[in-house]
Amino acid sequence: MKASREYSRGATSADRGSHRFLLIKRTQGVLTATRLAIGRASTVRKLALVLAGALALTIAASGSASAAAPVVNEHSNFTDTFSDEVCGISGTSTVNGVDNFKLYADNTFLETLNVRQVFTAEQSGKSVLLFAAQQTSGPADPIENADGTITFITTFKGLPEKLSIAGGPTLSRDAGVVTLTQTFLPLSDDELELLSTTASGEHGPHPDLASDFELFCNVLIPALT
Repeated sequence: MKASREYSRGATSADRGSHRFLLIKRTQGVLTATRLAIGRASTVRKLALVLAGALALTIAASGSASAAAPVVNEHSNFTDTFSDEVCGISGTSTVNGVDNFKLYADNTFLETLNVRQVFTAEQSGKSVLLFAAQQTSGPADPIENADGTITFITTFKGLPEKLSIAGGPTLSRDAGVVTLTQTFLPLSDDELELLSTTASGEHGPHPDLASDFELFCNVLIPALT
């Protein structure tokens, strides 16, 4: 089972992925832009699982190939405008960004994401900017636990979340380095339910993470109403 990592919480589809601090979309208030980008990347990972074994053997057999060369190296630019909902508020999101995903022969991944999302509330006409410029890495596959749960270990570096009023002041900013160990219960239809999250190796301010992601809606709802 493959899932991508997102800095958020809740339940997510293993197919669509997600990817900010965690690897699930929020129960309320999804950073849709990141979920969109990483959902694409998780599709790449599924293809990579099929190809990685053969590619790894090919690289190992080639004397000219570098041991550090990725078996999958994907680059994409994306942009979209769509109806959305953030923290229970209906509106429209405009998203643009760049995603670079690499999968290595040892089945670890390295992903660099830069994404900008402007969400405008339908009722008030107010807008907020959600921005991420981060690098994530770790094992591409989850650990399959004896009790039927799965665990992902992901390291986040950079700026996984910056929330601000569009054209105005910053509302919240998480930045630095942190490794998250997250355990999920697989549900039907490839959905994953988050059971636990443990943070380690944390450096830099991570106020949304420290609040168990309650800060996200706490700052965005007043800014949008």
